[in-house]
Amino acid sequence: MSTKLKLIMNPIAGGGYALKILPEVLRILERNSYDVELFKTTMRGDAQKSAADPSDDCQVVVAMGGDGTVNEVVNGVLDSGRDVSVGIIPIGTANVLARELSVPIDYEKSCNIIINGNTKRMDVGRDEHRYFFLMSGVGFDAEVLKLLESSRTGGISMLTYTIPILKTFWNYDFPRFLVEVDGKPLGEGAGFMLVSNTRRYTGPFIITNQARIDDGELDIFIFRGEGKFTLLKYAFGALFRIAHRFNDVTYVRGKEVNVQSLHHKNVPYQMDGDSGGILPQKFTVVPAALSILAPE
Repeated sequence: MSTKLKLIMNPIAGGGYALKILPEVLRILERNSYDVELFKTTMRGDAQKSAADPSDDCQVVVAMGGDGTVNEVVNGVLDSGRDVSVGIIPIGTANVLARELSVPIDYEKSCNIIINGNTKRMDVGRDEHRYFFLMSGVGFDAEVLKLLESSRTGGISMLTYTIPILKTFWNYDFPRFLVEVDGKPLGEGAGFMLVSNTRRYTGPFIITNQARIDDGELDIFIFRGEGKFTLLKYAFGALFRIAHRFNDVTYVRGKEVNVQSLHHKNVPYQMDGDSGGILPQKFTVVPAALSILAPE
């Protein structure tokens, strides 16, 4: 008996690589008794709408693309209220969730993870509107993404981040904001902040080895320093997994995080690499919300 599977694919992911390998992916899945319904995205939001389709009776939804496609699929599945399993065929720039879950980047091996059918329950975070599975960043990285999205004309590669990162590095003014975790004020003076659900941030950066996707908590990092040298120090600390040891970094864990800006500045935040909005905002954890296909 076949298993119904919806494959939601971003055809421009990987510079068109997703489209190139699509016939082989379909062959592998169909050969293993999957009845595949293919959906190709054409614009932002398509993947979420498709994953949330109330008429679907599929048992598995697979995101084929980068972390942005995965984020939309996760939001769609959770919005639908259906308890279906989500799989990943990673064809993106960073593939952070795939790396966090040890899902292979090789498409044949990632298809085998789906076929094997081993699932894990995974926490997700959310603001007042959307879910995130990796992290939310307040301040610096959100400014980078705001610049990137204002000038983006096509797909994303590591090179497309270079100019937005450099511009933000030179111009970032370290806006101050207030943080409260589980009702406890942590004082004012933060200039950059991460609310993380996973160990990995992006690329080679692992913020902390203590974060777990199934511990029912968020890992919160509050960076209080200022200046260009301090930003480089934080990057060094993240690269070597020691940022939480710095005197001007506060690391706590919690279930609810409230953040508001001081001096009425419009401080942006991002979620899973896409712009989220501006402060004030509340972030909460939703324990064991998602069934994700992953290696044992």
